[in-house]
Amino acid sequence: MPIWTRAPARIDLAGGTLDIWPLYLLLGYGLTVNVAVTLYSEAWLSPGGGKGYRLVSEDTGLEERADSLEELDVNGPLGLVARAVRHFAPDPGLTVVTRNRAPKGSGLGASSSLLVAVLAGLEKLAGQAPSTSELVNLAADLEVQTINAPTGKQDYYAAVSGGASAIWFEAGRNRVEELPLGERFADALREVLILSFTGQSRMSARTNWEMVKACVEGRGDARDRLQRIRRTALELREAWLAEDVGALGLLLAREWEDRRGLAGGVSTPAVERAMVAASKAGAVASKVCGAGGGGCMVTVAGEGRREEVTQALREAGAEVLGFDFDAEGLIVRT
Repeated sequence: MPIWTRAPARIDLAGGTLDIWPLYLLLGYGLTVNVAVTLYSEAWLSPGGGKGYRLVSEDTGLEERADSLEELDVNGPLGLVARAVRHFAPDPGLTVVTRNRAPKGSGLGASSSLLVAVLAGLEKLAGQAPSTSELVNLAADLEVQTINAPTGKQDYYAAVSGGASAIWFEAGRNRVEELPLGERFADALREVLILSFTGQSRMSARTNWEMVKACVEGRGDARDRLQRIRRTALELREAWLAEDVGALGLLLAREWEDRRGLAGGVSTPAVERAMVAASKAGAVASKVCGAGGGGCMVTVAGEGRREEVTQALREAGAEVLGFDFDAEGLIVRT
């Protein structure tokens, strides 16, 4: 019984990093606001194909074969998928093929959406039907084991649920609040939101860890900045509910100003060049997606300036990515 799964990536609008345990507990609670987008991760699982296990990544061209579960390399380039397969211990003869539409190191939560897609397929293969929280918790645990650093959970919720969400991280529970995205508001966002890849891949683990340490150790103004980021996330949620595109742009700019000072390397020369070029062409705001250090950037163009801003980003060396909003979330089919 072959299985196909698909999960979306996300654009984090405000509150990233506040989803990392125990950071949000130190601040009282955390809130992130994100929207799922059509840069998908896909997985195909084909059981009963002979002996051993075969893992294939179509977008990277990597492949791994192992005669047993124990021989799957959980520390190699396909470590996330290998670790997921070893966790479920399916019968030999399984082939897992994956494909990721987002650029490597994009900051769009693509590795998380890929892991969700693979886990959902393995669960289906095992005849399991876990809750969203169980799937999210398992994905986060496996990723922490793979990257050897703390990780947040907002990416997994977006991959499972799709749509726009305000995700509340509180003592003893996480709450996912679905935010409305009507067609009129979606059209308005499509007119101004531009997603671009700076050409510089990033690894979130080190940046996130530096932010967590700075907060725990009380270094500088890290905790104050994180508190301000949370206030911005609260206001951005209100702006989204009010369908206020103008306020959304101003809040993205504010979030970035607080975020770039949280740790060294959050911004880079390539990011700064792209942001300056976009601003000169009429952008209201730009913000790096994810923990920073490169990857993708979301830009809000001023009214009627989308084409000029897009061209300026390209001339600054960024790759503009086409996307739309995803409302379906995780899909599993046999």
